[in-house]
Amino acid sequence: MTRTGSSLKRYIKERYEAGKGFFPVSAVFLAFCVGSFVYFLVKGMPRDYIMSIAFVLYVPALLLVERLLRVILPSVLAAVIYFMAAGCILGAGYDLFTIIPFFDALLHCITGFVFACIGFAVPKLFVGEPQSGRMLAVCLLFGFFFSLAIAVLWELFEFAGTSLLGFDMQEDTVVDGFGSYLLSGTHSELVQVDGITKTIIYYGDGRTLTIDGYLDIGLIDTIGDMAVCALGTTVYLPVIGASARGKNRLASALVPRVLGRKAPESPEAA
Repeated sequence: MTRTGSSLKRYIKERYEAGKGFFPVSAVFLAFCVGSFVYFLVKGMPRDYIMSIAFVLYVPALLLVERLLRVILPSVLAAVIYFMAAGCILGAGYDLFTIIPFFDALLHCITGFVFACIGFAVPKLFVGEPQSGRMLAVCLLFGFFFSLAIAVLWELFEFAGTSLLGFDMQEDTVVDGFGSYLLSGTHSELVQVDGITKTIIYYGDGRTLTIDGYLDIGLIDTIGDMAVCALGTTVYLPVIGASARGKNRLASALVPRVLGRKAPESPEAA
């Protein structure tokens, strides 16, 4: 057997032994994506059927990342990642963002926690398992800032989708007041506008659109998403920090394991 074939066989064996639930979870996610693709195709919803079929790539993408970085994603972590991806389809395509108003915030909060867990494993690729409190702190802080960086990149992606493609990815919020330096013409004086009950938009063709309040176009949504992501990232610090010190086994279920390094005993591997 060639060296490449032997390496691939070893990877597949380690992938299976690290978490037998990974493949069933992946199969459920793929079935959901394909089913949603067919549903949206029949309903004539191009944005949503394109998104559904594109998310099929999550499975090979996760396997490719594992293969290239020589890490293993625990089945629980993979399931949460798939849930976040499915949440985008559920929220936009099945209108769950409207039906459950806090659903988007929940996804961003979970995302903050999950990417912090992934970031926690990155330093171990270079220095191995943390053997001291200082190295543990380095891994924890790296995970913290790694997650915040991902949040910034995602909001930039949403801004690009809104600005360049015409998608409303930075969703609007109706407010009843705002402060503005622009209206005063100087940054030494703030014009405060409060108690707004109605805004009327006049189109060039004579049509009008009335809004019960004032429309904020994306600022509150962007900052709110980053805030709840930071909340999830902050929760990660004590939870994974305590787990990594051996007080529980949560880290083994949520932090990627570097191949060739002994991992704590995991309930899913039993």
